[in-house]
Amino acid sequence: MARHRILGLLAAVMLLAGCQYDSIVNQVREETRRNDSLAISFGNGVIDNPVKTRALSLLSQHTNTMGVWGWQTTTDQMEVQLFNNHLVSFDQDANDWTYTPARYWEKGSSYRFYAYAPNSTTVPGTSVSINKGTGRIIINNVVLEGNNTMSAAPRPQPYGTFSSVTDVDWLVDREGKTVNPEQTGSQVTFNMQHILAKLIVMVTPSNTINESGVTVILDSLSIGQFYSKADFTQILDHSPVIGIESDESAQEWQIDTTCTTYALHSVYGAEIDSAGCCVIESLILPHQADSTQNILIHYSLHYQDGRVQHFDSRLALQDAFSVFNSANSYTLHLIVGPQVITFNAGATLWDKEEWSGWWKIAEGTLINVINKN
Repeated sequence: MARHRILGLLAAVMLLAGCQYDSIVNQVREETRRNDSLAISFGNGVIDNPVKTRALSLLSQHTNTMGVWGWQTTTDQMEVQLFNNHLVSFDQDANDWTYTPARYWEKGSSYRFYAYAPNSTTVPGTSVSINKGTGRIIINNVVLEGNNTMSAAPRPQPYGTFSSVTDVDWLVDREGKTVNPEQTGSQVTFNMQHILAKLIVMVTPSNTINESGVTVILDSLSIGQFYSKADFTQILDHSPVIGIESDESAQEWQIDTTCTTYALHSVYGAEIDSAGCCVIESLILPHQADSTQNILIHYSLHYQDGRVQHFDSRLALQDAFSVFNSANSYTLHLIVGPQVITFNAGATLWDKEEWSGWWKIAEGTLINVINKN
């Protein structure tokens, strides 16, 4: 009997010691979790492959939210999902990307992260998912209304971002980020890439007009029609490269041809500065241009003696651009004169700073029709 009592006392002591040990371990873990330096954090993502070219803009200049997926592979090869399309927001005051609740690095584990922007919770009607096996992202129900950043007035140069309009500039980190055990603790910075196309229209008076002191008024300019809705399914791990057949044949966008269409419009009755100005800067869905799309130009010359001449011109969009690809910026430059309009069309990578990367696609001349009304 005494022996049983002794064994019982020993068991009680061991149980108490075990509870104290567990308590100490839990306390250490809690203290570790409160150490913000061990929290997984996200940097201000860069736009359009700064590994190969100098980054020109940061993610916070384009949007203030992103969606993040993340998986941890532990030292015993267990996979744990830490982020599931998690909302990560940019705090302007702190100049930092934040989320809740915090997740923490564990030494010896490896991680992989994927992201897009903005987060789908901020865009009603849109859903975003990921193929876990490939890390490729799917965005359903992308809708554009044909917003023009120059809707208030033309300006010398495009803005370069679309935060001032309701059309959403969707961005995806096409490769994702892998964090190896020796990199644990580092900040995760995504390399976002545009998945829509951008269309810019510049208008400049000809030298003949500038020398005569005539004022040019762009009465209206419209381009249409464009489809307004599509789904995006990522196929490539990089933005499509013009001239590479496998890139050009990758059909990442599925246009909904049953949806409504829209036209892009310049501001009406805008005076065109002698140095020229941007009259349209808009997002468009990547697609092949077709014969139904046209550019209609109406402008007038106002002479110093009070005379006014009105001109109308039409250009098939296909004569300027045959295709619009993701992550490319397309510029149509119209040089208006009293008899003709000359034009040149070209493209460049969306955020490339210098025009050295601009390549010409088309050029030509339009004969004006004098509108006597």
